[in-house]
Amino acid sequence: MTNPSIPERGSALTADWMQQALTSGGAAGLPAISDMQVEDIGTGSGALGEILRCTLSYEDNRSDAPESVVVKLSSSDKKSVRIARLLGMYKREYSCFRELGSHMPIGLPALLYGNWEEAGHRFVLVLEDLRDMEAMDQISGASAERARRAIRGAAQLHGQFWNELNRAPVSRFLASVGPQKRLLSQLLYLICLAPCLNRFGSLFSHEMQRLAEAYGPRVTAHMDELARGPQTLTHGDFRLENMFFGAGESDAFTVIDWQASGLVSNGLYDVAYFMVTSVPTEVRREIERDALEEYHDIVCRMGAEDFSLADCWLRYRQSVLNMLVPCICACGGLDMSNPRMRALGETMVRRALRAIEDLEAQAFLPGGGRTLAPLGASLLISSSAYQAYRVLYRLCGPRT
Repeated sequence: MTNPSIPERGSALTADWMQQALTSGGAAGLPAISDMQVEDIGTGSGALGEILRCTLSYEDNRSDAPESVVVKLSSSDKKSVRIARLLGMYKREYSCFRELGSHMPIGLPALLYGNWEEAGHRFVLVLEDLRDMEAMDQISGASAERARRAIRGAAQLHGQFWNELNRAPVSRFLASVGPQKRLLSQLLYLICLAPCLNRFGSLFSHEMQRLAEAYGPRVTAHMDELARGPQTLTHGDFRLENMFFGAGESDAFTVIDWQASGLVSNGLYDVAYFMVTSVPTEVRREIERDALEEYHDIVCRMGAEDFSLADCWLRYRQSVLNMLVPCICACGGLDMSNPRMRALGETMVRRALRAIEDLEAQAFLPGGGRTLAPLGASLLISSSAYQAYRVLYRLCGPRT
């Protein structure tokens, strides 16, 4: 059967389209879909795309036919699409399911159908609905128990691919999405910094604002430092709202939204991203050391060599400084008109700034941790470009 075309928007989804998609995906003998109810479940979650739950009715009900599925599509927001295109995020997720899905040591939703269009940078994924698993609210944050389960999941993922990026299947995946683009991350950070400070500047102390501005022209240099250690496959957006937990005492753990997979290769990035953005500050402070010790133990048992606990803790602290990048880019680059999205952005920034202070992560700022350290020529150009952009941004009447 010919693959159905990729819908432009969620509003274009129909029962006929779903019938074709599921059949093309291998659902042999699927009964005719008589009706389909579509519900938006992605708004306010920070997702760079549409996420929809489709509840299905059949002419002939069968126990093995899915009652509902989740559909992911490209975003309808032009700014989000630009970011996704620059970082290859839609292709990353599509390729991750295709190339790595069966090799993952942690749960992924089953891929029921997928399609990718190179020319328009559009994609569609039809996925297993995980509605029977437990989802948690990132603003409220993870409990100590759930946080430690997530860190064990990160360790299993990283241990599976520890220093194995040049071997199949992960090498095929990385080749399909292209090289890492650290300079692009720096440019996005500098573009998003002024709008972020306009929206959330009250959350930054004078010292933290100075650090955020000093970090901008040094993002690439810092990411280069982080990449000098052990390399592994990372999720890249390892936060609570991309996780599902087994109900009750079940240890099941499934992770969704792999659009940033492979963007960085330092496993402690995922650990820091989760601990900083998804765990309430007081809980993070309580479990941080123990969670890192458990992470270290798991990756070492899975084959990590010449990686001491001291190295693990150091790279974690280094990665905490790098949390400025996702926070600044999300809070300055994405649409914050949705109240929940704004609350999520505020929560992430608050937690990140507290963690940087707690762990003295500013010491890892290239230039010896000094925010006023002299800049080289290339850094000076970046810094000057940011200052000019900040002035223009203010003159043009920034939106909140």
